[in-house]
Amino acid sequence: MVEILTDELVVRLVDLTAGSTHEEEEATIPLAEIAEGDAAAMRVGSIFRWVIGYERSPAGTKKRVSQIVFRDLPRMTEQDFQEGKKWARETMRAFDR
Repeated sequence: MVEILTDELVVRLVDLTAGSTHEEEEATIPLAEIAEGDAAAMRVGSIFRWVIGYERSPAGTKKRVSQIVFRDLPRMTEQDFQEGKKWARETMRAFDR
């Protein structure tokens, strides 16, 4: 998530169904599409999955559906950050040899 505006979100998307591994598209999503519980916890940088597809009823009726699900990941601690920096320094030293 890039930006949270008054009534919409600006997001960058990775199309996992096409095998993409990096952001290729930017989209604007109305806040009305977000569940109330998720909206309260959103922050710039939040990661989510946007599932878009079709749902078939037992009678065979096809309906287009869209669901946005936010990942509930633990926050990075200062210790996590310091360990990451240490790992990066050690990795860079290995390349300097």
